[in-house]
Amino acid sequence: MSEKAISVIIPARNEEALIGNVLEAIMEAAAHTVNSAVPVHLAETETEVIVVDNASTDRTAGIVRSYSDRSGVHLVHCPQLKAPCARNFGARLARGRFFVFVDGDTVIPTHALSRIRHLCEAGGYQAGIARLASLEGGLRARCWWTYWGLMRHLPLARAKAMPAFMFCTRAAFHEFGPFDERVLIGEEWPILAGIYRARPEQFIYDQTLTALSSSRRMELQPFGYVRTFWRYVWAIVHHSGRYHYDDHHRHLSPRQERIL
Repeated sequence: MSEKAISVIIPARNEEALIGNVLEAIMEAAAHTVNSAVPVHLAETETEVIVVDNASTDRTAGIVRSYSDRSGVHLVHCPQLKAPCARNFGARLARGRFFVFVDGDTVIPTHALSRIRHLCEAGGYQAGIARLASLEGGLRARCWWTYWGLMRHLPLARAKAMPAFMFCTRAAFHEFGPFDERVLIGEEWPILAGIYRARPEQFIYDQTLTALSSSRRMELQPFGYVRTFWRYVWAIVHHSGRYHYDDHHRHLSPRQERIL
């Protein structure tokens, strides 16, 4: 099979609420790479999109399959239940020189794929992350993502994190990866922190790109923002915190559905 420039890899478990929005945005970004203002089939581009269904029990696979038929999105199934397992599974199948990892609840901007290719080819970057903002809005969500955006400026390897929207070259993935399949928090650290430690000049926190990620996992549980914050603190302070993270909040609240 021929090589592609970009492989977009999306782990998806019970993402029927948002996976359609996510794929629409990625298809617009793929069209942008060939200067098209209208939807294109991925065969006409140097982009491939791989959705790794992680044993979904809802309509996720059916929604993705509709994009397979009309747009060339690849739907594959990973039996191992963990997001890092799904990401690694997709990476093993990917043909791109550059890997872009997007969560099943994160909407990327239209120029994202063109920008990432430029950063890798012209800028010489091996990996990077972008700004994250709330998909649904709301004061608490804006404060949450603003806080993490500030933290990512710190000159610490583990601050260059969060895999909701990240990229790396295929060479860097094989050198520093894969994602750590033993953990539930910080599975991206081997890649992002590894590259930042080894070659910080080849890592970028690109704030010209802003992806919109869902805040539902915090919004749909009591004291969700506080609880999630302390889970991350625990994970950073002690390795045992990386193994405990319950994330079953997959469906939007009525308020979030109205916003979208």
